[in-house]
Amino acid sequence: MKKTENYNLQYVDKNISIELQYGFRKRLTLTVYPDRRVIARIPYGLPKRKVEAYLQKKSEWMIKHLDHFEQHPPESDKHYSEDEEFAYLGQKYKLKLFTGSTHVKLDGNQLIIRVKNPKDTDMIVRSLDRWYRKKAIEVLAPRYHDVLEQLQYLDLPVTTLRFYKMRRRWGSCSIKHVITLNTELVKKDINLIDYVIIHEICHLKVPAHNKAFYSLLASILPDWKKRRETLNKNTAL
Repeated sequence: MKKTENYNLQYVDKNISIELQYGFRKRLTLTVYPDRRVIARIPYGLPKRKVEAYLQKKSEWMIKHLDHFEQHPPESDKHYSEDEEFAYLGQKYKLKLFTGSTHVKLDGNQLIIRVKNPKDTDMIVRSLDRWYRKKAIEVLAPRYHDVLEQLQYLDLPVTTLRFYKMRRRWGSCSIKHVITLNTELVKKDINLIDYVIIHEICHLKVPAHNKAFYSLLASILPDWKKRRETLNKNTAL
């Protein structure tokens, strides 16, 4: 049974609110989310003094990421108004709204959306979500199959590929060899997309995040740590 509690950490002139989640796990992990939530996942039995020492050590790191997300809010914080920036394949595009039959397209450095009522935010959000999903399938599916073919020397099982918009995960791999990719990935640079695809394909051979898994991942993608760091540093969607 997971146990949670709140913890406030004072660092210089800032207060960091951290949610502590205790559970059956091997190590302590710390995550800063785009919505500025900070969650520490802690193994049962780890002494409180060690937890506090770890959090104190990571204070500057947490402040750095919290400041980044403050300056680069996730799209859930966006107003979907003229000239707001939206990402596609690692590039930023300024939103331009027009009246007309529903249509979304890129034009230069602009993301043009035509809808019946440009003041209807829900209509804009639905149109943009459909466009992102369509683009995700167009871009990620062939990319996935290309990588899968390149890695067939690993004697990989037959897989099923699915797409979903997920809040906290870029991808997943089930015990039935179903790989799911987050449609939000299409907003990221292709090198980061490849990292997620290769990461999930490695789970076809090694389900757990253990030494064997990371050894396999490194043999395919030597710079995987750098790519993961970049992805986690820029997770505002």
